[in-house]
Amino acid sequence: MSDAASSPHEAERADDRPSETTLPDDVALSIPATANRGEAAAIAAAVGAHLRDRAAAAEAATDGAASECDRWKLCDRLGCRDPPRPTAHGEEWKAAGRVRR
Repeated sequence: MSDAASSPHEAERADDRPSETTLPDDVALSIPATANRGEAAAIAAAVGAHLRDRAAAAEAATDGAASECDRWKLCDRLGCRDPPRPTAHGEEWKAAGRVRR
């Protein structure tokens, strides 16, 4: 037998260990007293996913360059020496038309 849980009771004891979760200082998480371990874990996972999504959205919103194409990649694709002026995503065809003139 392996060193892992050799009986169901040992496996239960391993699952009973409290897991440690770190929340930002401005977040308070309260779990209902009637929630079992699975429900509490689901609540914590949902809150954690929401906080990660919110942080990713905030980072994307502050990154202004993400709304524009990479000028040098666009220059390479168009086969030009000088990169075109800043081009928004979806406007690459306009930039291609300006380069060919």
